[in-house]
Amino acid sequence: MAGEKQIHAGHRQRMHERVQKYGLESLAEHEMLEYLLYFTITRRDTNPIAHALLERFGDFAGVLEADEEELCLVEGMGPASARFLHLLPQISACYHRSLTRDRRRLQTVEQMGEYLMARFRGTVRERVLLVCLDRQRRITCTSWLGSGTADMVELPIREAIAQAVRLKAHWVVLCHNHPSGSALPSRQDIEATAELARGMFVVGVELLDHIIVTETEYLSLRQRSELPEAGNERLRIFQLRED
Repeated sequence: MAGEKQIHAGHRQRMHERVQKYGLESLAEHEMLEYLLYFTITRRDTNPIAHALLERFGDFAGVLEADEEELCLVEGMGPASARFLHLLPQISACYHRSLTRDRRRLQTVEQMGEYLMARFRGTVRERVLLVCLDRQRRITCTSWLGSGTADMVELPIREAIAQAVRLKAHWVVLCHNHPSGSALPSRQDIEATAELARGMFVVGVELLDHIIVTETEYLSLRQRSELPEAGNERLRIFQLRED
């Protein structure tokens, strides 16, 4: 038993040195899981647990996206380890969101797209976010409006308008994500945008854009000329600079 512990200790030390020298990306997926579990499972061989996780959930991303209860069904996994793995995508999203804080005054579609991709990074269900801006296009507040399934979310238009009024927004940007990987808008996306734009116009708030994001790209409905008219007047939406 003592010899086995020494073998595990030596293996862990070699893994620590490898990650320190070459980074986590130098490891295979089962090795990454094995290594991450070192921080919550200090006295057991985590290699079999890592292989069991991949066998059950398919790949590294599937493991991190799994529910904590499902993770605990794998032999060797406890609540602390399940919570640790489950939180990793959220930790990554918080990190990338922090990187964008120095760009709180968003002047271009590109800046807004990067900011929103960071907000949604690691999200596996469709969600809707309302971004409120002042007259100088500084972000004053953001509000999550809803969460759906992996391929659908309902836009609560009345709630979005009420939030914009309550938060005294001058401009708003609507954003939702497509975890499937394609940022192209659906017919429902375009129709909901039109209804929201008209509603915002009535209460004196202007819909600056509706941006759809994935893990790798974003799409602006304004750039596609798919922001609608409100009543008989065209919404006075300023042209975002693209330089």
